[in-house]
Amino acid sequence: MDNIASFLVELDKLKNITRKTYLNDLERFENSAEHSWHLAMAILVFGQEMKPDLDLLHAIKIALVHDIGEIGAGDVSIYSQAHDFQTEQEGLYLKNLVTDEVPFSGEIYTLWREYQAQDTEESKWVKVFDRFLPFLSNLNTDGRSWQDQGISAQQVKEINRVIKSKAPDLYSWMEGKISSAVARGWLKG
Repeated sequence: MDNIASFLVELDKLKNITRKTYLNDLERFENSAEHSWHLAMAILVFGQEMKPDLDLLHAIKIALVHDIGEIGAGDVSIYSQAHDFQTEQEGLYLKNLVTDEVPFSGEIYTLWREYQAQDTEESKWVKVFDRFLPFLSNLNTDGRSWQDQGISAQQVKEINRVIKSKAPDLYSWMEGKISSAVARGWLKG
């Protein structure tokens, strides 16, 4: 029990990782644990829209663990050039997190690697919503995070191309919102 308790305390540190995405009330940035929960909820909400034979439980597991590596590496904006280095640091942290005393720790690392590889339907759909939720947050905060970082419409389109290929109807909706965000001055044209 001590090993499991220690492991859970370590995972609790995900609440301390601050992201670049504002909460809708603009009071503060969200943390990575909140983001992971919201991502799992998005998968449940959109479950009927995704591929019918998608293993939702597996996708939710991926969503809940996909950012745990940030405990050791911190968070870097998706628009940052340091993003690739970030992924490497997350992997190193997760390798060290695996312990024989807590069998699920190995599954966390396996699920994280699956998400990084993007070779399963579940991992691809998690990526779609991992990209969509910060987009949605920016729409609801007048593009605050985009403005803070000086982001362009082209950068948003590039980051979200995974949505274009996997969920073209959703991406089409997003394109209209991107045009509106440019017109409102939330994104550079």
